[in-house]
Amino acid sequence: MTEPVSGEAVSPTEREPRPTGFARRGLNAAALLSRGGVPIVLAVLFVVFSVTLPNTFPTFSNVSAMLASTSVLIVLALALTIPLRAGDFDLSIAANMGFTAAIVAVLTVNHHQSLPVAILAAIAAGVGIGALNGTLVVGAGLNAFIVTLGMLTVLSGLTYAITNGQVVLNLPQDLQSFWRYDFLGLQAAVWFGWGLALVLLYFFEGTPLGRYLLFVGGNRDAALLSGLPVRALRFGSFVVAGFLSAVAGIILAGTLGAVDPTVGSAYLLPPYTAAFLGTTTILVGRFNVVGTVIGLYLVTVGITGLELHGVASWIGDVFNGGILIVAVLFAQLGSKLTGHIRRRQ
Repeated sequence: MTEPVSGEAVSPTEREPRPTGFARRGLNAAALLSRGGVPIVLAVLFVVFSVTLPNTFPTFSNVSAMLASTSVLIVLALALTIPLRAGDFDLSIAANMGFTAAIVAVLTVNHHQSLPVAILAAIAAGVGIGALNGTLVVGAGLNAFIVTLGMLTVLSGLTYAITNGQVVLNLPQDLQSFWRYDFLGLQAAVWFGWGLALVLLYFFEGTPLGRYLLFVGGNRDAALLSGLPVRALRFGSFVVAGFLSAVAGIILAGTLGAVDPTVGSAYLLPPYTAAFLGTTTILVGRFNVVGTVIGLYLVTVGITGLELHGVASWIGDVFNGGILIVAVLFAQLGSKLTGHIRRRQ
């Protein structure tokens, strides 16, 4: 049968049959498995730990502590989704966060600068790092993975240099009070992370620019042929990621009240785990805000529950990698089940 040309009417017998009955229920189950695998795992873990640790895990104090512990990670993970959505890697975000946090600490504690000056310097540094990444990757055409890996190493060394390898203590009380301010039982840093998530959700899904980023990340050549400013979009994604990394550094300095020069390395893997978990849920196959946040909370709930059970601290790294594999498996099983049912139909 020849394919009808555009504009011709297609008879009902030529249309692809819609699944009915069992097939439709199967497709719905496959879609649920594919899009809802990570939220289901999160809910199951929360219930399991609540049952096995009824006096500690499901309490409000523990839940608020878990949310507070992710206040920096949620900003980093969301920052990471921007260049990832445009098809680029940025491995330097955690080191950028550590470096800008160190700038705030050193300027205020060691050099007695005012807090606004220190914050502006940190933001300028973060944006400058993002712009340098963008210039090298987009302007010079270098590999994003290699460039940002090198930047990670450079920033780690600079952080040691400006702090003399020492933990900087006693950061300004105003900074600590602001980010630790309690509203409805949760720190201000938690509310900021949720607010940022809502802003990025609207940007990604509700604005042309957010959809352009997705188009650029999905098919860069097609985006160029469509007339999109691909280079500007990619460069801008690095700059915004640098800016948000600096914001995460400021939050880190305020919530901890101290800055350790080695802090960046501990924040490298979790944002990537959350971002890639996000591609296996809600909007499967694309980096999205809701999926990233759910993925981050899944990792947090899992690690916290295991630690409360007395498991050794190294379980965190194992869980980060293992749960990512499990979530990808959920998405793949759902995709295969959908394809099987459609072939049967």
